[in-house]
Order: sequence, then C-alpha cells, then structure tokens
Amino acid sequence: MGRHQLGLALACWILPLSVIDAEAGPRSRPIRTGQTTCYDTTGTLIPCVLTGQDGDLQRGEPRSYADEGNGTLRDKRAGLTWEKLSDDGSIHDKDNQYTWEQAFERIDTLNATSFAGFDDWRVPNAAELMTLLFHGGTEPALAAAFDTGCAPACTVLTCSCKGNASANFWASTTYALSPSGAWVFDFQTGYSYAASKTSFSLNVRAVRGGTVAGGGM
Repeated sequence: MGRHQLGLALACWILPLSVIDAEAGPRSRPIRTGQTTCYDTTGTLIPCVLTGQDGDLQRGEPRSYADEGNGTLRDKRAGLTWEKLSDDGSIHDKDNQYTWEQAFERIDTLNATSFAGFDDWRVPNAAELMTLLFHGGTEPALAAAFDTGCAPACTVLTCSCKGNASANFWASTTYALSPSGAWVFDFQTGYSYAASKTSFSLNVRAVRGGTVAGGGM
C-alpha cells in the first residue's frame, strides 16, 4: 500500500470515531475541578498567580451538561447520561436510600420501566461519580446542573436535586482492600470513602452511556 493510500485508509478509520465522539468533547483530557482559588499550607487564601496550584492553572475541559427534558442530564464531555433526582416521593426522590445490594435492585426497576426510554441504566462506578465532584466549593460539592430548582413536590422534569442532606452516593466499585465495602462519594463536602455494603443506606443516582469494555459505545 502506498503512502497516499495508507493515509486515506487511516483517515477513513479515524473519521467515524471523531463523529461518534463529537459531542462528548476531547475525552483524552479530564474536566476542570472547578477550583479557582489558592491557599497556603495553613489554609489561608493567597493570590493564585505563579503558584502552580490547581486554582492557578485550572487545567482540563469546562463542564458542559444538557437537560434532555426527560428526567436526565447528559454530560457532553464524558458521554454519560445521568438520572435527575426529585422531591416528589417517586423512585427518583432525593430522600430514598438503599444498601449497596438494594442499589442494584433499584436500577433493575428503572430498566424494567424503561426510564426516559432506556433500559441500560446502571449504578455508576467510582470513576464516573468522580466526574460529578466540584472541588470549588462545598454544600454541595457537586456540578451545579445537579442542584437546580429542588423544592417540595418537584419532579425530574422540573428540578434537579443533589440528594438528601448528606448527599452520599454509592458507587458500583468494591473497595479492594476490604471487599465487604464499596466506594461512596460525599457530594455535600466533596470527598470519597469506603463503607460497608450492608451497614449503610445511601443515595443512588443511575447512569448510562460512556465507553463500554472493548472500546465501544
């Protein structure tokens, strides 16, 4: 194969991938943490210029979400679609809490009813939940799109609730050091930890989409 033919063949192979990922943005770069301030070792606020801290450099892609109008939010950067939470007593209610095992049963219910027209919802893994953490503040430490208009009786079509007061969410990822536990993300204060799969009842937010094993969509 000549150089021209090889170049054409590569272009034909790469182009479809770029079209598929166009709305997801450059996936090779992480998103920005949201931090825009800098601190010294005592926790005192200092000017960011030339510190090299996160608040100075602010590296990564800007966050970008789209409300799909069906109870979900689409992350344009990560290619993930997230369930919104409500305050209406439904399965989406922000105050519903589950053990780790019950979290998967909840997902089964969403899939059985084809929530938002889809039946491939899942409990998010630790890396997926990490994309929602906002490190520029607390209470909540969560991307703003997930904490909008939350009020009594609001539905997933009219609001987006952060979760209950503590906003601790299960990940599907088991804690490798102690497999009886799983990773939890605290979107109220902005940290993650491992908790017993059976001793705690926490929030769950369903996700779908993204890259599947083997590199497909």
